[in-house]
Amino acid sequence: MEPTAVQGVATHLVENMAKQSGMDHEEAVRLVTPEAVAEIIMQAATQDDQEATSLHAVRPVRIDDRVVSAPVEALGHLVMAASQAGKYASLNEDGPAAAHLLDLATEIGAGLVKRHADGAAEIPVGILDELAELVDSVADRIEGDGWSICPCGEDHGQEETDAGAIPVMRHHAALARGLREQAAG
Repeated sequence: MEPTAVQGVATHLVENMAKQSGMDHEEAVRLVTPEAVAEIIMQAATQDDQEATSLHAVRPVRIDDRVVSAPVEALGHLVMAASQAGKYASLNEDGPAAAHLLDLATEIGAGLVKRHADGAAEIPVGILDELAELVDSVADRIEGDGWSICPCGEDHGQEETDAGAIPVMRHHAALARGLREQAAG
C-alpha cells in the first residue's frame, strides 16, 4: 500500500475521532492506534476483493529482473500452456486468472519476437514463476473443481479432453520451473 494512502486513512481516523469526541486533532491523534489504521485498511481491501467485478488481473510486482535464455521451442510450449490455461480460466469464469495468463502468453511471445537469436530468446525469470504457479493452479481446478473446456453441461467428450489436459499442464509448469532453475544455477 502506498504511504500516502496510509496517511490518508490515519488522517481520516484522526478527523473523525476529533469530531466525535469534541477534541482537537492533536489530542485525537493519540487515540488512533496503528492497529486501528491497519484494521480499516484490511477491511477496505477485503471489501474491494469481494465486490470486484473487473476482469483485470492483479499482477505481482517482479522484483527479480534477471532474464533467462531459453530455446524458442520451449518458449513456444509456454505460450501454448498460458493460452490453454487462460482458455480454461475464461470458460470457467475466472476472469482475473484468464487475463493474467493471456498477459503472460503475450509477454513470452514478445520475448520471442524481440530477443530471438540463434534459436533462443531471453525472457524475465519472473514470468516463469508466475506461469508455473498459474498453470498448476488451473490443472488443480480441472482436477478438483471440475473445470472443463466445455462447461455447458452436455457430454460431448470434454471429460476425456479435460483429463488429458492435466498432465500436459503439469508438464508445462515443470518446464517453466526447469527453465527458471537454469537462471538460478
